[in-house]
Amino acid sequence: MERRDFIIKSTKSIGAISLGALAIYSCQPQGPAMFNEDISLEEINMISELGEIIIPKTDTPGAKEAKVGEFIAVVVHDCLPDEKKKEFKETLEYINKEGKETFGREFLKCKEEERVQLVVKMEKGHEGYKELKNLIVSAYLSSEIGMTQYFSYYPVPGKYDGCTTDRPW
Repeated sequence: MERRDFIIKSTKSIGAISLGALAIYSCQPQGPAMFNEDISLEEINMISELGEIIIPKTDTPGAKEAKVGEFIAVVVHDCLPDEKKKEFKETLEYINKEGKETFGREFLKCKEEERVQLVVKMEKGHEGYKELKNLIVSAYLSSEIGMTQYFSYYPVPGKYDGCTTDRPW
């Protein structure tokens, strides 16, 4: 067998094996979509919707546009110890449980007014919610949108004026 024939036949074989494996894998039922091992896409959407209630879109973009849900998912996965991850997930489950008890639906299926009522209820005394809210606010403020459109943004190479009344907040 010549080298050229070998290369052609082996390439076709590898391609057929790859397509077969892809077909077998794609036909199997998949579990819930996950952003990472700790946070599902549904939970990211829930965090984003909570963020939009806390920091709504006004003349500046809101929390959804700053992608706070995705940022928090990375922070939870990379920075929190296992105990805190568990508490974080329990907080999200608690919010869904309150939605079911109060309105008969999970948080994401509630109407806008119902979501606001749930957030107000959480504000009054759920400690885990306060930590979640702090994460949402810090995620928004550290995003590009928060830094450039919420704060007065002064690029580093620009002029420094130490005696000014203009505050970044």
